[in-house]
Amino acid sequence: MKKILFILSAFAFFISAYSYTIAEKNTNSEVSFYNGSLKEARAKAKKEKKAIFLDVYATWCGPCKLLKKTTFKDPELSDYFNKNFVSLEVDGEKGEGIEIVKKYQLKGYPSLLFIDSNGNVMNKTLGYYDGKELLEIVKSIK
Repeated sequence: MKKILFILSAFAFFISAYSYTIAEKNTNSEVSFYNGSLKEARAKAKKEKKAIFLDVYATWCGPCKLLKKTTFKDPELSDYFNKNFVSLEVDGEKGEGIEIVKKYQLKGYPSLLFIDSNGNVMNKTLGYYDGKELLEIVKSIK
């Protein structure tokens, strides 16, 4: 009886460890956002020969939260973005975000901008997109 309990306990342990590993892999698939200013992101993009993906959001915005919770965790989208863009997220109602909203004449949230390393807007869109939709948009740009 002790042997059976030991085997069941060991089995349960390995299943738990495996499940945790799978969950970890899934949560690591997300767009990696640069922690810096737009000016710094432009310098990084120029150095790495990438474009910039700029997510301008508001903390109260439901679709913005949904993008972070779902779209930016889509494995195919995040892989593509991480390889081709320096991604930056900015609160449009604070700090540098206020200036960005004015400069790019943004009308709402979430505003998603695709900018070349010289600061030229290649595409600008407004609203929520799932991973596949956003990937189609971005692939049509490059």
